[in-house]
Amino acid sequence: MENQDNKPKKVDGRSKNGGHSTKGRAGRPSKITERKLRTFALGAIKKAYGSEDKMWLEVAKQAKESFPHMKMLLEFTYGKPKEQKEVNVKTDINIPIVNFLEKENTIDITPEEIKDVDTNESSSTE
Repeated sequence: MENQDNKPKKVDGRSKNGGHSTKGRAGRPSKITERKLRTFALGAIKKAYGSEDKMWLEVAKQAKESFPHMKMLLEFTYGKPKEQKEVNVKTDINIPIVNFLEKENTIDITPEEIKDVDTNESSSTE
């Protein structure tokens, strides 16, 4: 009997070659991660400025000279403005109207060559 260790291994080394999984890597971060980041950010703000109020006061002072600071201050105060997209829709549609009830308005789709042959044959047989 051969030992199973002597068999050649798969090239990529994945079991059952099931493809790549994005489970756990995509989407919104977990609530715990968000809370940790908020705690770290608040701690950094308190070390650098003393309090959140002093930090926002500094941002407001810089907003007088700097547009990015003003934008950030306004977005945090009033919320981010909604995007407005202009949509242009053309309504010019050229659709032929076909009436199946009246025989007078029948559309003749016979090619020109066949019409000529039919009229010549009918005149020669008379």
